[in-house]
This record gives sequence, C-alpha cells and structure tokens, in this order.
Amino acid sequence: MSLKPLSFVFILGWVILAGVSGTPHAVASDLKSVRKVLVVGIDGCRPDALEAAETPNIDRLIKQGLYCENTDILAARGTKGDTVSGPGWSNLLTGVWPDKHGVVDNSFKGSNYQDFPHFFARVKEARPELKTASFSSWPPIAEKIVSAADTSVNAKALHASDYLKADDELSVAAAKSIREGATDVVVCYFGQVDETGHAHGFHPTVKKYVESIERVDGYIARLLEAVDERQKSAGEEWLILVCTDHGGSGTNHGGGREKPEIRQVFLIASGPLVKPGKTSEPTYQVDVVATAMAYLGIKLDDTWKLDGKSVLEITRVVEK
Repeated sequence: MSLKPLSFVFILGWVILAGVSGTPHAVASDLKSVRKVLVVGIDGCRPDALEAAETPNIDRLIKQGLYCENTDILAARGTKGDTVSGPGWSNLLTGVWPDKHGVVDNSFKGSNYQDFPHFFARVKEARPELKTASFSSWPPIAEKIVSAADTSVNAKALHASDYLKADDELSVAAAKSIREGATDVVVCYFGQVDETGHAHGFHPTVKKYVESIERVDGYIARLLEAVDERQKSAGEEWLILVCTDHGGSGTNHGGGREKPEIRQVFLIASGPLVKPGKTSEPTYQVDVVATAMAYLGIKLDDTWKLDGKSVLEITRVVEK
C-alpha cells in the first residue's frame, strides 16, 4: 500500500526531527496521534479451518492486508513451554518467549510479568497519553496477564457453554469503546473456537468447529464497523492484527511441539503502511507486540528485551 503524499511528509519530518532532537518518543507522539491499533485474538483457530469457513470480514482483512501463513507459536531458540493458552497468550501479549515471561503451562507458576509485562505497560511508558483497553472471555488474561489497561473487561466464561454469550457481549462492548473514541490500543479476545475444538475436534471437516469460527467472524464485523466509522468521522488510521495462540489435533492441543497442525498458525496485519499480499517468511507470535509498537511510532527500548520483529518490515510478499 503506497503512502499518501501528506503522510509521507509527516513521516519524513518525524524522522528528521527525531534525529535532531534525540527524542523520537516525543515527536512520534505529536505526529501519530490518529494512529490506533486493534488486536483480535481467536483462541485455538487452525489456519486450514479458517480457510474452510465462510468469513467475509476476516477475508476482507486478508485481502486488504498481509497474511503471514508461516507463523510459529514456538521460539526459534530452545525454550520450554507447552502448546497451550497460558504460554500462547503470554507470548502474544508480552512480546517475549517463555524463558523470559516464565509461563510454560496453564498454571502460570513462575510467571515474570513484573519484568516482562503486557505490552500495554510498554505503550504507557512510551506514550502515556494513549488509552488502552482489553476485552477477554478467558479469565486468566484479565486476572494474570493484563496490566496498565485503562479498561479491562473480563466476561468470566467459566464453562464451555458460557463462551458464546461472553464473546457476543465482548464484541458489543469493544465496538462501543472504539466507536466512542474512548481507546487507542484495543485487544479483543474470543474463546469459543478453542472450546468448540475441545468438545468436537480441531479440524476443518468438523462442522461445529468451523461454525464457531464463522460466528466469531460475525463479532469481528461489529469491530470493523466501529473502526470504519472512526476512520471516516475522526480521521483515524487503524492497524488491525488477527492472531491465535495455537491450532489443535483431535480434541486437544497440549504436547504439540512436534505437530504442525498445532504449532503452525497465522498472523494477519491490515491497515495503513501494510504491504498487501501473502508471505511465507518465518513469523512468530511475539511479532504482534513489535508490529503494534512500530505502527504507533514507538521505538523499542533495548531494556524491554522484546523478542519479536514488526511484520511491517517484511518485503518478500506475493499477491494473494
């Protein structure tokens, strides 16, 4: 996607001023105030099942953005960690691997979020004026991972049957927050796809599993409608990232370090500055945080010790 001439002037000016002043955070804050980020998390979503599902809203994001088809939930270096939600969402939301954030299973024992917090804390450190919001239906996200959120909504889905209602309510609340201009960085998590996989199987031939993905696509429609309204009425430019914590095999996904259907997932990035297309370049869960930060104009601080890289930097892209 080519930059608008005026946007190019702004960005060039920021680069020049940052080099002169030595304070890139301050300058970026002034020039990128209309940039916002939405991260959509779909728990337990296999890429081949996503392709089998009727998902016009996710398809729109893929068509307009970058589809990373070779995303790994495990680090290239040797690290511990089961292929379950605790490590997965910790990877996705802190931008570091289990040997840093300390979460290797769903017990969360040994977690080190003090040194490696949810990326909202990094956003606030660099740009304290930004408003952050988390909407989740899996309680550990709100209770253990989230920090520095101006708004944190936990739908408290304690049983499998709770997730449909919880995800529906979350999408309404998140869309309302976006539409009202109350937030700049939003994370919205949906849990029912994973719960359906556990109940009926993680596979594109499992009708109920595919149908759960299609329902979530309907919730995403609400979020996109709100984003579209803000982009038209308030001149905002939103980057939308769609990700998942793992795939699945049979009715489980634990112990899947050697199973591609569990560890190989996807990452979608759609919005300004994203080069549309598809890439097979290696990408990782931890790239979500780095991508969001880069789009917001936040220079990664070496002391944060983040493991990811921005997918906005990927150049080897083919047309879909």
